[in-house]
Amino acid sequence: MDKFVGDQAAGLRRLLGQSRFQVITVMAGQQGAGKTAATANLAVAMARSGRDVLIIDQDRHGRGACAALGLTPRYDVADVLAGRCTLDALILAGPDNVQVLPLGGGFSRLGRLSERDQEWLARNFDRLQCGVDVVLVDMEEATDPDALPLGLAASEIMVILPPGNAAITQAYALVKRLAHNFGKRRFRLLLNRIESPEQAQAVARNFSRTAEQYLNVSVDYLGYVPLDERLTRAGRLRTSVVEAFPVAQSTSQFRKLADGLLRWPQPASLGSVGGFMQRVIQGGRLAEACRRG
Repeated sequence: MDKFVGDQAAGLRRLLGQSRFQVITVMAGQQGAGKTAATANLAVAMARSGRDVLIIDQDRHGRGACAALGLTPRYDVADVLAGRCTLDALILAGPDNVQVLPLGGGFSRLGRLSERDQEWLARNFDRLQCGVDVVLVDMEEATDPDALPLGLAASEIMVILPPGNAAITQAYALVKRLAHNFGKRRFRLLLNRIESPEQAQAVARNFSRTAEQYLNVSVDYLGYVPLDERLTRAGRLRTSVVEAFPVAQSTSQFRKLADGLLRWPQPASLGSVGGFMQRVIQGGRLAEACRRG
């Protein structure tokens, strides 16, 4: 029933010309923060709300969104650049029509491509026909310089923060780096594996105040994902908790989070997946120029 209603809503939205295009990069300051699980579950929850969702999986080690949703990539961008497949062939169909674009290790080559090859790839992205309202970028490593152009081309950055002093310190360092080195002034904060709403409010309040005071950035608290054994079980099953356990506490939270996320105001300049990926390619050029300089 959820899927049927979602399909109707998506069709009606397109008919009335009400589709909005969102690009959100999901980052974490450390491994094991739950970034990929949050990305996959938010994608499924948004899809069930009637949005067409594309996850861009940056992971090159097989631990990204593809793995979280039980998908096995056959190709990555390196295969497209080598002429072994088309760009459309990369896209995998996940649960509830969530689409996943696995980039693998191929994206690190962008800045070193010839201008002709970069323009060819940009044109192919612009022709990509995958009917997308929302793009979630599942970043591989916050400190990976090859990945940064992909994440920084997005209009929104969501930081996943689990409890613990080390996690808070590393998330703060990530925000500081993005603010100082790349001029990012606004962040969204999603707390993960939280035992109570009171704990979430306290951590979010302290983190936001510190970042705003010392980094001069805005950190908006999106919400929290509860500590839920069924979320862990869904991960072992390589599926979303939204699909596997519809009445789980974490499923309810992901639905609320997805609803709040879809209400974010978005700039009109992003336009489409093609336009976004052209910005990524330009970022790759700049990153490579900085390395050479």
